[in-house]
Amino acid sequence: MAGRKIGILGGTFDPIHHVHLILGEAAREQFGLDRIIFIPSGCSYMKDINSITPGELRYQMVKLAIENNPYFTCSRLEIDREGNSYTIDTLHELNKMYPGDEIYLILGGDTFRQIESWYKSEEIFKSCVILAAVRDNMTIEDMDQQRRYLHDKYGADIRILQFRNLDLSSSDIRARMKTGRSVRYLLPDSVIEFACLKNIFTGMPITPNDDDDVRIYNG
Repeated sequence: MAGRKIGILGGTFDPIHHVHLILGEAAREQFGLDRIIFIPSGCSYMKDINSITPGELRYQMVKLAIENNPYFTCSRLEIDREGNSYTIDTLHELNKMYPGDEIYLILGGDTFRQIESWYKSEEIFKSCVILAAVRDNMTIEDMDQQRRYLHDKYGADIRILQFRNLDLSSSDIRARMKTGRSVRYLLPDSVIEFACLKNIFTGMPITPNDDDDVRIYNG
């Protein structure tokens, strides 16, 4: 019996918004994935942990955002892990948790361009199939050239995910909430209500665009 195809969508999700959800659904539909696991990032060496909403609150927002999609689920894997979060460690744990299943790591265009520099990137290529979304400033031709390069050098199984780039970022949402502007239709109402109830973003400093490439943060 063939194993399941499990998509992994990692990121800060501070907060999760509709583009993240649309990307997950696009990956599921285009590649026949059986489920999508959203993984809020833990402690990344690339970010100031004091500038990020605590993991438990980000996890709760993700849970609220995905609750109406039976194919979506959320994992605490990284927020409960001590120390820095590394993509390869997350993939090793997932492969142990789901033996016989195939793991698909979903990445945005800019992240895909950087993946060769990630910690133990060669092991990453051996541990999963990579779905690279056509986003940001990379054309399909650029991404296909990178795909072929990584395949030839590392044997990486990389597939191009067709995805229309939408101009929406978590940092813009945070800035809008801090200054009292509307974020309706940018993220699920349940997430807006939770964020307002917990005063998550109203007292935070406004930080630059930082976390909208979908990834599991590496180190």
